[in-house]
Amino acid sequence: MLQHLGQKTKQLVQQILESNTKDHLAKATEELQKTIFAACRKAYKIKKFKLKINNIWWNQSLQIKKKELQALKRRTNKSEGDNKLKYQLQLSKKQAELKREAKKAKRNSFRNTCTKTTDPYGRPYKAVVKNKHPPAELFKQLGNPSSGDTKSFALKILQELYPPSHSPVTPPNCFPLIQEPQITKNEIRRILKKAPTKKAPGFDAIDYIVLKEVNNSFPEILHTFYNKCYQLHCFPEPLKKGIIVLFHKDGKEADKIKSYRPVTLLPTIGKVLEQILLRRLNHTLKKKNILHHNQFGFREGRSTDDAIHQLVEKIQDAKNKQLHTMVISLDIQGAFDHLQYNSIRNSLDEINFPSHTIETLKDILTDRKVTIQTAQGPVSWSQQQGCAQGSCTGPMFWNLVANEIISEEWQPNVHLQAFADDFIFVISEPTGAKLKSTAQAALTKFQHWTDKHQLKVSTEKSTTILISRLVSGPRVKWDNQIIKRSTSLKYLGVIIDNKLNWADHLINMKTKLTHLHQKITRIAGTNWGLNKDLRRRLYKTVAERMILHGAAAWAYPLSARQSRLLNSIQRKFLLNITGAYSTTPTAALQVIEGILPLHIKAEQEAVYVRTARLRKTSNYNNINFNPNNYEDGTTSTKFHPAIFQLEDRISLKKQFLPVPGLNIFTDGSKIEDKTGSAFCVMEEDTTKYEWMAQLSPFNTVFQAELLAIKEACLWASKTNQQIKVWSDSESSLYSIASIDTKSPIAQQTQEILLKSTNIKLGWIKAHVGYSGNEAADALAKKATQEGIPTFIPAPRNHIKSLLQKESIIRWQKEWDNGETGRSVHNVLPKVKTTSTPWQRPEIMFVTGHGPFPTYLKRFNIRSSDSCGCGKLGNPLHYATSCLFTTSYHLTKP
Repeated sequence: MLQHLGQKTKQLVQQILESNTKDHLAKATEELQKTIFAACRKAYKIKKFKLKINNIWWNQSLQIKKKELQALKRRTNKSEGDNKLKYQLQLSKKQAELKREAKKAKRNSFRNTCTKTTDPYGRPYKAVVKNKHPPAELFKQLGNPSSGDTKSFALKILQELYPPSHSPVTPPNCFPLIQEPQITKNEIRRILKKAPTKKAPGFDAIDYIVLKEVNNSFPEILHTFYNKCYQLHCFPEPLKKGIIVLFHKDGKEADKIKSYRPVTLLPTIGKVLEQILLRRLNHTLKKKNILHHNQFGFREGRSTDDAIHQLVEKIQDAKNKQLHTMVISLDIQGAFDHLQYNSIRNSLDEINFPSHTIETLKDILTDRKVTIQTAQGPVSWSQQQGCAQGSCTGPMFWNLVANEIISEEWQPNVHLQAFADDFIFVISEPTGAKLKSTAQAALTKFQHWTDKHQLKVSTEKSTTILISRLVSGPRVKWDNQIIKRSTSLKYLGVIIDNKLNWADHLINMKTKLTHLHQKITRIAGTNWGLNKDLRRRLYKTVAERMILHGAAAWAYPLSARQSRLLNSIQRKFLLNITGAYSTTPTAALQVIEGILPLHIKAEQEAVYVRTARLRKTSNYNNINFNPNNYEDGTTSTKFHPAIFQLEDRISLKKQFLPVPGLNIFTDGSKIEDKTGSAFCVMEEDTTKYEWMAQLSPFNTVFQAELLAIKEACLWASKTNQQIKVWSDSESSLYSIASIDTKSPIAQQTQEILLKSTNIKLGWIKAHVGYSGNEAADALAKKATQEGIPTFIPAPRNHIKSLLQKESIIRWQKEWDNGETGRSVHNVLPKVKTTSTPWQRPEIMFVTGHGPFPTYLKRFNIRSSDSCGCGKLGNPLHYATSCLFTTSYHLTKP
């Protein structure tokens, strides 16, 4: 492919360079797409996938029965009178038998497939749990008559999903543009490096895999193309064509067009350009502090945890002040699909930063087209409003428009926040009348904004809750329609009730987890299906993560009732993992499988999120967790993407080539519980300077390596010589070379390097005899004892390790003081987080919950607890003294 493309590289680059208008660039873009596609066609064979139904459940026995049935059918057709009636009866019996055997074969085949699978998220999981796929025969489901024209029906779908816009086109601004650096090759390389390889391409059929290969071999093609787009403020028209794929929304009627979510497949060449522009825009927004802190969606360092925590904090604060509080959740109908292009352009202008980036982003909004593929050919329609679901810039465009209303000056007792298009008000007042007037005024102000941008609020989906002792609270209206009041509302997956006791949320989660458990039991039965390890992984990665969503809000701290409810949720999955009897104590199952009780895990998760992400002081098991003692890794660097070019100054080649003059060698070491960081400055084989630091026991070798590099760069920045800093830690160098690094030490090193161009970094292989590296290694080990005591915050994973230790201590106390599972406690007195390798019979034996007379009598299933030999029929009896089980006997303890 590259060979065929290489023959036309110069011609493509020349055509792009000669493009001086948008029309010329559009033609050059089409030529680029055609050339890449043609090179792929010449180099790769197009595979034709036939829909092959492989009936692996069909066997020879069923084939014989089928032939017998066919023979009996022929005999029946040839017979007459009583013989025909006799054969018809035999035929019906044979048909029923074949149907029954086929059903049994299918079931056994499916169970065998589930039992043999080694991937917990493989085909059985996707088929039963996920069950997500685009609808087949879409036009038929939407009610298109079979004799109708599919092209006209497809056009009707597009017209309903993307109605024409009637807003006037705003004239372009004529302000002088602020000059920004040209797009660099490193910017393109960074984006393509992180690009997903399994995303579907647009109409040009060029995916990210092909684009990566093109850029690796011929970087000048995309570099020239993107800079020409930037220079002409042009987003070429061929890159604005999107293919629409419709996905059915869960719970919606299948025969309505609005019940389908349109996802747009866009050309990958255009998506890379979008991401380049988006990174530059994000840099400007951060630098000018444009976006309001109450917008949490699609922003780096912000998450659902931040949004939920702030909302709950506002409600709790008003409750503590004994104010009447109303929470209003507003749902905007098709927010992204109905966003007006004029609104986006005006929001971009309000940034007050006229530049090539802004003007190119505006051009994305002109001449957009969407297409649906039909059997009769493609159908296209002009998209005059809305952000394509699948584009990279859509979320940021929405945030800019929404920023206008969030940044408004609200009354002191009015709080508005948003996560993307989910808006929520918290309004507090001392009296009911005042609460109503304030809330209505806030909604009126919000309605002016929606009217201005031609957005609609769905009163059916909007909700209010009243947190107050008022018997009959105030009602508020939207456009003369009363917004329904409820006792709870759902916000970002968490149900907030008017008592803030989280009962509704946990009951809802129990229902969801019960449905998930029912699905998992279809691929993991008691004696067949996924093995124990796979079931355990599914619980830890799917079920546990679902229930722990938003734990920082509802699980800090937990009440006794909440703890019982969480353990009842966990119990179903523990029974499925172990295959134990349904009466087996939950505490015993937790210890056997090494799975933390869910109430302990929830509080542990809540404290971690509060400390590491929300930066709030938290207490767990009487230990105080201060966020200032831990690294803040929530945001990346704030350098302009074009200025950040450290990739060219950090060498990760395997060859060690010291520079003439000064070379600095760095290293970090950890001996027992002591951490050291050091560097030495060498000229040829002579040591000129040494630096050592002794870090805290909780600091990692990675931190020590980064600190040594940072201090070495700081020392080198004070000289005017060309210096190379060598490190044997590839991970540290990769962290410094990444513009997206979250490490504070790496970010500080980046600042030093960008100010001091005389420094370069390089990787050196450790322990192969290089004198400088050996000297730095010895110095780092010495630093663990003799270095200057230096404090740097602990890594965030240190919080997890501390919490895990405290959780095990707490679990051990509960296990020792518990009343259930005492037979297991005698065998496993110490809790641990690894699974005990017991199979189902061993679990029944140790717990005593199995087919034993003592167990059966206890639950009134049997009248006697005696064994057939006359003695007490407990598990120990069968294992040591029963006459009927002599061959299985163990030595009695």
